[in-house]
Amino acid sequence: MVFGKTEEMDFQNLSTLSFILVLVIATSTIALADDSFLVESFSNSELTENNPLFSVQGHIEDISWVKNVSTDGVIEITGITFSIVNDDQFPHLFEICAVIEGPSGNFTPSPDSDPSCTLSEAIGGNGMIRNQTINFSNGIKVSDIKDLSILIQEL
Repeated sequence: MVFGKTEEMDFQNLSTLSFILVLVIATSTIALADDSFLVESFSNSELTENNPLFSVQGHIEDISWVKNVSTDGVIEITGITFSIVNDDQFPHLFEICAVIEGPSGNFTPSPDSDPSCTLSEAIGGNGMIRNQTINFSNGIKVSDIKDLSILIQEL
């Protein structure tokens, strides 16, 4: 009887461990599919700290994914939407470029093609433009996304 109880306990431990593993994977997948991890504001503060001559007077906020369903029924990212904020009291134009990494070191757009960029209209002092979009030429499966890089440049 003791042998039977040990087998039963091992099976229960294995079942519990399997359940926890499935729960962790499901939660990770949902978190990746949810764009809430992109709520922080992006700026070039690291660049300005290292080079005081290069100081962008703006930043990006409210980033969200543009999602579509591919022909295979998979959710893909085809672009991003965001707001551009002018941090200066004077009007400025900005160029914003974005690159998605994934899967496994692949980039969209690829390094040998033109970057995915957009130009803003003139943004008044301390103003904001909402609903700006950068579209990518190829959709990227949500599960393949590793990183998103955004560059804002003052023109």
